[in-house]
Amino acid sequence: MSMRASEGADMKYFAVAVTLIATLAASCSAAGPIDSTSPSMGGQGSVEPSPRSVAPEATPRPSREIALACDDLRGEPASASETSIAGVLARDPRFTQFCGIVERTFSPGLGLSWLEIWDWPASRMGDNQDGVTVFVPTSDAFAALDPALLTALQDGAVDNDMLYSLLGHHYVHRLYPSTDFEAGAQRTWSGSGTVELSLDPLTYGGCNVIETDIRANNGYLHAIDCVVVPDEMREAVTP
Repeated sequence: MSMRASEGADMKYFAVAVTLIATLAASCSAAGPIDSTSPSMGGQGSVEPSPRSVAPEATPRPSREIALACDDLRGEPASASETSIAGVLARDPRFTQFCGIVERTFSPGLGLSWLEIWDWPASRMGDNQDGVTVFVPTSDAFAALDPALLTALQDGAVDNDMLYSLLGHHYVHRLYPSTDFEAGAQRTWSGSGTVELSLDPLTYGGCNVIETDIRANNGYLHAIDCVVVPDEMREAVTP
């Protein structure tokens, strides 16, 4: 090959090389600067985690403000046809302690307090949509509790699950006047068993039934002289 031909070939290869270098440079410029902290580059800086590796923030627990208080339902006594179970609890001074627990105990499924639920019309309550029944401890019954348990209830030291269980032991999910009473284990709303009803003498969970058939427009209340305390609450609170 002549010198001139050799120089022409060299120039041709040089031009091709320049073109390739220019193309690579343009590609790098479009991709942006190289991050020295990238794991693929072996950098020592902090690596931004992928979205999948970021733990989701915990959902804030909803505020459980008392939407309906016993005080909201107090006032001039009304007839049974105008008064719900919640209204009876609020207006009868014998049930002040029980009403205070009812207003701050919430149904996990509904997000409503039991005072709100017991203010519903009978058509929304009970197995047959005709009402429910509550065996209500008097305030004297609460005063007779173990001091540690009474203090825990009054100071709000008992959590909602235990309060829910406590109320459930006093709540029969059907209309249950005294004329229909049957001795034996009663299915309650507690979800943890039954409560025994005796007819002679008339007792509920070992408590004397001191007044029956207090009528409300959505059910019945029966007053009892002690509190039916779930075993798990007694064990957790009392020494």
